[in-house]
Amino acid sequence: MRITNLRIEIVGRAISDYRITDRDLEFRTLDAAGRDFPDQRSTWRRLTANELLLHLRLETVVGSWFVEKIRESEEELQAAAA
Repeated sequence: MRITNLRIEIVGRAISDYRITDRDLEFRTLDAAGRDFPDQRSTWRRLTANELLLHLRLETVVGSWFVEKIRESEEELQAAAA
């Protein structure tokens, strides 16, 4: 699976970056200007199963995006196998 990214930006707020790598959902936070924070917030980390489930249960933009991208990946794999 290729790396797929989602960025959520609200003017004047920290930026939330999400990416899918190897079917895992990862997250980091950048400052409002898109720069790394000096602490660990800007380091990519894998969401826990509970964090991912919360996004799916609440039907957040992140959860919906993740499901869509995983489905697309499955379809690509099936097409390549046919």
